[in-house]
Amino acid sequence: MNYICHSGGALGADIEWEIQGKKYGVYTIAYSFYNHNQKGKNPKILAVSELEEGYQHVLEANKTLKRNLQGTFQYVRNLLSRSWFQVKNSDSIFAIAMLANQSQVKRGTGWAVQMAIDNKKPVFVNDQIKEDWLRFDYEHNMFVPMGGVIPKLTENFAGIGTRDINDSGKNAIKQVYENTF
Repeated sequence: MNYICHSGGALGADIEWEIQGKKYGVYTIAYSFYNHNQKGKNPKILAVSELEEGYQHVLEANKTLKRNLQGTFQYVRNLLSRSWFQVKNSDSIFAIAMLANQSQVKRGTGWAVQMAIDNKKPVFVNDQIKEDWLRFDYEHNMFVPMGGVIPKLTENFAGIGTRDINDSGKNAIKQVYENTF
């Protein structure tokens, strides 16, 4: 099997997914844009038209997230827009993050997670503070604990998450790869 990880190439969880995946032969695509300082080994530079496509999904996600996008610098818009391609090109999302509430994820990772939810993709989040995997339950429109079960990767997944990854988050990534392979 040829596993592919779709990432943003950012320091923290994105790079940890790439580093751990390499041990198992997982190829990582790091979505990026002109003048973006990303750390992934296989950057995919998005065109302006692709970033515009992504921003439409950011706006859609914001209908649920209700965050203030007024005055957002183009660079930040591009960061948010690139998240769409992690979601669009994967069939499941695995995120290391912290929950904002029962149905949303905090900070930048929350944008990609919401785009995945908007597109009804399987979403798994490891809350590195609570040290537990949760899955998004579409019937109840909320994250539910997996009761200690570690999810298995699909062949074409997004491995994303917080820049502020801690040892618990790193361990969660290792466990998912071990459970899959």
